[in-house]
Amino acid sequence: MDINKAIRKQEKSHKRFLFFLGFIFFTMPLVVFLTRRYNLFFMIYLGIIELLILTAILATISSNYISYSSDDYKIKLKLKRFGEGFNIICDKVALVHAEGYGPDMSIIILMTSRFRNKKIDEVNEEFLKKYQYVSHHYYKIKKLNPESNYFYLVVKKGYYHKYRLLDMIYRNCVKAYYTEETVEKIKEYRRF
Repeated sequence: MDINKAIRKQEKSHKRFLFFLGFIFFTMPLVVFLTRRYNLFFMIYLGIIELLILTAILATISSNYISYSSDDYKIKLKLKRFGEGFNIICDKVALVHAEGYGPDMSIIILMTSRFRNKKIDEVNEEFLKKYQYVSHHYYKIKKLNPESNYFYLVVKKGYYHKYRLLDMIYRNCVKAYYTEETVEKIKEYRRF
């Protein structure tokens, strides 16, 4: 499967969906205005439908949003349109793991530093129980550097854009350890 083609199809489908919702959002009040049905039932019904359409638009925009860029030594990652971003220093990345397939893939990044990111959590038992394969590699890395504290970031948003992000992480974070699944995902992306 060509990942770049899948990204283009995903973006076109996303734009069509938003255009369709926007069309419904603006035509429903126009139809009520042209038919001159101003009773209370239609107004409440229209308000509820418009509110549901707005929430669907906002949920669609936020579920697909991912923004990332690369400087020489760090990767800027933003997962929310109006939220804070993450600064990932490439030399501080210890492990990168990719789970899942296609748009449901999630990227797990283990780092030795937060670098002014309060929302990056420290590795704990709950995280290690949830991601068993990562915990296996974590204990191997922890044996090599027992005094280091490790932090993690899980990227679940972005659908097929995560393949490009994974490739960028692979090109910039040369000191990190990449699991076999991660290397397979990168090969799959670069194949086409």
